[in-house]
Amino acid sequence: MSPTCSPAAFLVPERPRKRGRRNATGAPFPLGGAARLLLAAVLVGTLAGCRGMLDIPESAKARGYHTEEAPDGWLFDRLTGQEDPSRPRQTDSAASGSREVELSSFEKSSPPTPPPPDFQNLGADAEQEDSGLTWSDFYPSNIVGTVKNLAGYGPNELVARAMYQEGEALYAERRYAEAAERFAVAAKRAPDDTLLQEDSLFMWGESLFFSDQYPKADEAYAELLKKYEYTRHLDKAVARQFAIGRYWEQLDAAKPGWAFGFQWGDSTRPAFDTWGRAIKSYRSVRLHDPTGRLADDSVMATANAYFLKGRYEEAAHQYDTVRKEYPKSEHQLNAHLLGMRSKLNVYQGPLYDGTPLEDASEIADQMLRQFSSELGSERQRVVETQNRIYEERAERAWTRARYYENKKRYGSARLYYQHILDEYPTTEVAQRARVRLGEIRDYPDNPPDRFKWLTDRFPSGRR
Repeated sequence: MSPTCSPAAFLVPERPRKRGRRNATGAPFPLGGAARLLLAAVLVGTLAGCRGMLDIPESAKARGYHTEEAPDGWLFDRLTGQEDPSRPRQTDSAASGSREVELSSFEKSSPPTPPPPDFQNLGADAEQEDSGLTWSDFYPSNIVGTVKNLAGYGPNELVARAMYQEGEALYAERRYAEAAERFAVAAKRAPDDTLLQEDSLFMWGESLFFSDQYPKADEAYAELLKKYEYTRHLDKAVARQFAIGRYWEQLDAAKPGWAFGFQWGDSTRPAFDTWGRAIKSYRSVRLHDPTGRLADDSVMATANAYFLKGRYEEAAHQYDTVRKEYPKSEHQLNAHLLGMRSKLNVYQGPLYDGTPLEDASEIADQMLRQFSSELGSERQRVVETQNRIYEERAERAWTRARYYENKKRYGSARLYYQHILDEYPTTEVAQRARVRLGEIRDYPDNPPDRFKWLTDRFPSGRR
């Protein structure tokens, strides 16, 4: 006979020590943390299963399945914990046969007429019907929703719609802070992937925006854009985020935060890292609307923010994005000018990587070709920058030549000195290269091999 779901079913009898599992010293093994966790999970599953077995569905009661004449007979009674031990069990064939007869008689009888639906309690009835739990309800991604449903705070369209209407009324009266509270409830209680939830999230952000709660408004817009990638409120949501980012950037420049970037008492700015949150808002605009009217503005604003902070490498990357991905942007000229300056600031000298220097030279040449008539007074500055890059290239070649000369690799040093004379003849470096080239003209190409006796004895096979 199967065990019933009585309180005694959950009592774990104490196991005698002589039958317990022991270790090498003869002491019993303690119950580890993993075993305790597994035992707790089994108990919770048993409780949940017994609860589902004891609660007979309303549909089963309406059709008489809970009576003795139920078509499922002893098997249903056993599953629901109502089995009579004195009642003889039927075989599978007998049970199936009786079930067929009773089902046929049940199908012939007309079902009772259902009562008219109660629209006011529709949400509560829906929650009652779906009160059963499955393993998927306990997944880490679903556990919060499961707890809300069990506590009575799950999706309810009637509650959400009522809160939305109250929020609209308060919003029309410009009571934005109170309207934000109603829209927040509507967004949480509305079913997922519905227009009601989408509109609630947007109006939640709008109410927070106009009540000057910019950090919360930015989070509300971010949640809207995350859940509804192609929302019909996209244009206005990213416009609000861009405006919030601009305000935070300018506010941080005018009134920097306190120690460690922390502040309180001002609902218009974040508690931490106002400047960083501004950059995050700019990036959200381009991330969610990469071809919108504010996409290039957000990238340009990000680049300028990095430039003003002295973070020239990040600024140069953002200016490159404007130049290459938004060729019709109104910021093209400024992106070229500031991008060239950022590249030069990234360059650290002839002993380091010369890629930023080459990039700056390429940008300067492109500006003189593409924006020749638009540069105005900046044209002279671009030409001076080109001359500076020209001198820096010659200095890099001089550094290499001196390196080989110090190693007494005079053949390689002469090649670099000659390269300076050929490519940069008008520079001051060329004059120094000409002098050094004459001084080492008769020097051997490579230093003498002082271990020739050893290399002759153990040839490497290479010439």
